[in-house]
Amino acid sequence: MRFTVLGSGTNVPDAERGPAGFLVSVQGQSWLVDGGSGTLQRCAATGVDPRSLVGGFYSHRHPDHTGDLVPLLFAMHASRRLADYPIYAGQGFQAFLDGLVGVYGRWIELHPPATTIVTELALDAPATVDLGALVVHTRPAVHSSGALHLRFEAEGRSVVFSGDTGPSEALIELAAGADLLVTECAGSDAVPADQHLFPSAIADLVRRARPREVWLTHLYEYVDVALAVATIEDAGTVVRRAADGDVWSG
Repeated sequence: MRFTVLGSGTNVPDAERGPAGFLVSVQGQSWLVDGGSGTLQRCAATGVDPRSLVGGFYSHRHPDHTGDLVPLLFAMHASRRLADYPIYAGQGFQAFLDGLVGVYGRWIELHPPATTIVTELALDAPATVDLGALVVHTRPAVHSSGALHLRFEAEGRSVVFSGDTGPSEALIELAAGADLLVTECAGSDAVPADQHLFPSAIADLVRRARPREVWLTHLYEYVDVALAVATIEDAGTVVRRAADGDVWSG
């Protein structure tokens, strides 16, 4: 399993960091995880044609996590993709997609018989998506717009993505023993961001879940990166700030 960071930033424009976006690749197949603006270009730069993606997962529907959904579907429409495009996301995503189709019409619809298939996952209970080579477990996150935590498992390894969330008992449960935890750190202990994580909360998560490694993403400009890393390292794990283009391979 390979986990590639396509966007490690926030909704604040940054020359080096795009909004949230990731790839999970197993046995030559790749799934998109979230996808803010610029994700498609960064995906192509890794050697993966976005039009060939097997499917997509969305942690929630905010623009910095879904901004490239319209360009992605438009690209698939223009290239006359023959395969269905499945999307897995929290309840409410179908209505969200229907709204986009209401604006853009057939330009973001695949040519029949191919279609975009949305599978909505529970926002009040655990859920599992079994794709054979890849199994994905979800838990409800402490955020808005249908937010979920995601755990990807393949070939005996596991990667957990927090999505946007406040402190979450469900995330502690989901991240238990993970090989890699990719977590947002939007706030600082001095200036916490509403419904987002901050260093001391992540340190508590690490002490209780014991992931082998932690990558930080989604840090706003006022977060002291060195202090955040040091705070979380004190919990007893390897920690660093992720960058666009980083690849974890298990």
